[in-house]
Amino acid sequence: MSGINWKELELLLSEMPLMGSYVQKITEHSVHSFTIHFFSKEEKAWMMYCEISTSHQRVNRTEKLRKKSSNNQRFTQYLKAHIIGRRVVEVKQYPFDRAFLLKLQNSEDTINMIFRLYTGPGANVIITKEDSTILELLFRRPQRGERNGEKLVEEFRTDEGKRTWSVRPFEGDSFNSFIDREEEKETKDEKREELVLILKERENRETKALKDKIERIEERISATKGFEETKHFGDLLAANIYLVKKGMTSVTLSDWEKGEEVTISLDPQLSPTENKEKLYSRYRKDKTSLSMAIEEKEKTEKMLLDTKEKYAYLYLPDTPLEKLRKEVEGKSQENPKIKEGRPGVWVKSNGWDIIIGRNAKENDEILRSYTRGSDIWMHTRDFSGGYIIIKAQKDRTVPLPVLLDGASLAIHYSKARKNGKADLYYTQVKYLRRVKGGKTGLVLPTQEKNLNAIEDEERVRRILGNENEIS
Repeated sequence: MSGINWKELELLLSEMPLMGSYVQKITEHSVHSFTIHFFSKEEKAWMMYCEISTSHQRVNRTEKLRKKSSNNQRFTQYLKAHIIGRRVVEVKQYPFDRAFLLKLQNSEDTINMIFRLYTGPGANVIITKEDSTILELLFRRPQRGERNGEKLVEEFRTDEGKRTWSVRPFEGDSFNSFIDREEEKETKDEKREELVLILKERENRETKALKDKIERIEERISATKGFEETKHFGDLLAANIYLVKKGMTSVTLSDWEKGEEVTISLDPQLSPTENKEKLYSRYRKDKTSLSMAIEEKEKTEKMLLDTKEKYAYLYLPDTPLEKLRKEVEGKSQENPKIKEGRPGVWVKSNGWDIIIGRNAKENDEILRSYTRGSDIWMHTRDFSGGYIIIKAQKDRTVPLPVLLDGASLAIHYSKARKNGKADLYYTQVKYLRRVKGGKTGLVLPTQEKNLNAIEDEERVRRILGNENEIS
């Protein structure tokens, strides 16, 4: 939609009980929009929403209480001071035009409130005296002669021109409610698209930075992968130390592993023993660097996965607009909480704390350091995946809705996700038995209970969007 035409304005005005209504209140929403609160004997309290000089400009009766602006614009201040308490004594639409006049009267005088729903600089709301002297305007436009104290010169159409205008088909009991609903929906859709575009640009920057970091870490890993060979050269040098003299730049020795000769570079400034220790020192340094690089890579890959998951949920069509707005403004507290120094995803479900392990390492660490015997452990049967831990509460049994939340999360964080359903088992942590010599985090449950569950995407969205983190 792109605003309303004069035919539609005519219908909108005819449906509103403007004549005889009193202005009770003004609520400002933005520079371009405000609501006039009326009262009439027949309709009692009712509201007219006004949006000017936007792609969705219109005036229409509304039932929606829109958010109040924190600002207090000059024009709104004038309305509050000068039109509240006045009665509408005349409603006049200009012929074949998207403009109309409300004549407002009190015991002292009468003023005109002119609405122009034009495209371009003509769009405005203007308050004038009866002699057309301008008292105040929504938008002051000196180049058009539209400013305080000037006489308002109106140019009216004398016919409807060549184009035939009509009222678009609508559903509902009134055209006002249709316009209010449809224009608002389009406004929200446009805003959503705008916010999603901003977030996608941000996601691209964040994921690129993480991917670049992973690439740099992989280069470090490649550079240190030869640490075992460095140790081997140190061993060769130690076994043949008698062949090495200070001042040598290299030495060729027989390699008992390869069955061939190898040449080892030496520092001529160092003694044979010092050259040997230099190789061992480099070996220890490279070994430590490799271990740290691998750990850093795993953490960065986890951050990349978390980032992608966060944005994937934000892009869902039912994500509240306010949530997107908060995320763009950097005020969001509504994403899963991945605490620094703690493994997994930590969330709440109906007041119950849940920890989600997403890989074998996290599963193992969570079980070792973040559980008690009375906590509930849950996992998918026949599918690899993360462990779900529901933290126990004293003298309370885990309610079924929380178990079902845990089940949906278990499926979501497993290879059963593509099926959308799975058999699960759950038991208290104290009934888990570690497998001797088994893989990291591998446990066998005893006294387990069985649960056949379907992944409820709405449950997953609700939980992962829960702003109440575990403290």
